[in-house]
Amino acid sequence: MSVILEAVDLHRHYPLPREGIFARRRHVSAVNGVSFALEEGKVLGIVGESGSGKSTLARLLVGLEAPEKGEVRFLGQRISGLGDAALRPVRHQIQMVFQDPFGSLDPRMRVLDSIGEPLDVAEPGLAPEARRERIIGMLERVGLGEGALTRYPHQFSGGQRQRIAIARALITHPKLLIADEPVSALDVSVQAQILNLLLDLKLEFGLSLVFISHDLGIVRYLSDRVIVMQNGKIVEEGETEALFSAPAEAYTRQLIAAMPKL
Repeated sequence: MSVILEAVDLHRHYPLPREGIFARRRHVSAVNGVSFALEEGKVLGIVGESGSGKSTLARLLVGLEAPEKGEVRFLGQRISGLGDAALRPVRHQIQMVFQDPFGSLDPRMRVLDSIGEPLDVAEPGLAPEARRERIIGMLERVGLGEGALTRYPHQFSGGQRQRIAIARALITHPKLLIADEPVSALDVSVQAQILNLLLDLKLEFGLSLVFISHDLGIVRYLSDRVIVMQNGKIVEEGETEALFSAPAEAYTRQLIAAMPKL
């Protein structure tokens, strides 16, 4: 099976506030030497506590930030550090779903135009009626419908907004979806609905998925392979059931031991 996404020795640091006028500038390593490969059609789970570097890694993978060292490759092509013009041919093939749907939904836009915005960039010649039908079809696929078109994001529940964000991410038929804590702000019952929706859409659209979460139970449910991050580094990686059944690292064992018991 071919590799769709590669991270090669990624590094990303952020400056810390100076402690004095003449103090040396210090930095924190948010991502420090991260490398992995994701095969097409697979789900890679990335877990770790808050501050482990998961969300920074997500932004590097999707091109929202550039690494200081290393590179991201999509279908064998380096995409990290490229300008907008160079990224444009592949940008619609890589989409992201955020923890907070308002990260991708403009509160001043009706749903019709919010979902249609990436479609306009990917297919600028699409006829208005065909555009509208595409958007309605995607809304129906995520469990909403035509009635949502003229409403604004604040008029929906949190779970419904996340469905709209997923519809927006998938409207261009991407090959890769990166989901950063997409259900952590939702009620447990709604979490299950969104997770099952993501699995159904993955199969329907042939998606590859990077799923980032602090919740090991969710990652175990979704993922084919898991990466465990701590302090910006990968401390363990493996097939999901093998890793959960026989974790090699003490940190991984601590995370698994802290999982809620059913």
